[in-house]
Amino acid sequence: MNIAKIQVERGLSLPSDYLDFLMTIEGGEDYCFNEYPDEYPDFEGRCWAFFDEELLSENIDMLQIGTAPAHRQLELYLKCYQEFSNTNFVHSSDGMLPIERVANGFVIAEENGDLLYLDPEDQFSVWIFHHDGSDVKKVSESISKWLAQATIA
Repeated sequence: MNIAKIQVERGLSLPSDYLDFLMTIEGGEDYCFNEYPDEYPDFEGRCWAFFDEELLSENIDMLQIGTAPAHRQLELYLKCYQEFSNTNFVHSSDGMLPIERVANGFVIAEENGDLLYLDPEDQFSVWIFHHDGSDVKKVSESISKWLAQATIA
């Protein structure tokens, strides 16, 4: 499915800076980003493998949870988290966020199981979902600002 169809299906109008970037990358292309620049200024950062248009639509199967395209895989993680935690909120760098808000994130890349996503409810700011703790962290106001701090691996 192409990005225009994905946007219609999700009811989203993704930002032009992300759409422009999406047209230039190949699936799995890595960009390194230091999410802790103050604490570790010399650290290159974690290398995020970006999804191209084809990979965005690739189905992710989570055993006994369900299947979703890569751009929607937060829904799978949070369905599992909600069942076991009995809470409707996720810990974040901005306080507690409703699970529905995080589940609606648009996943654009992954690194060792963690997910990089755009938050439609925060002007498509860039966030990290930490799969091992099911917490999230805002790392940039926009994909353009994120890319300005990232390096190609």
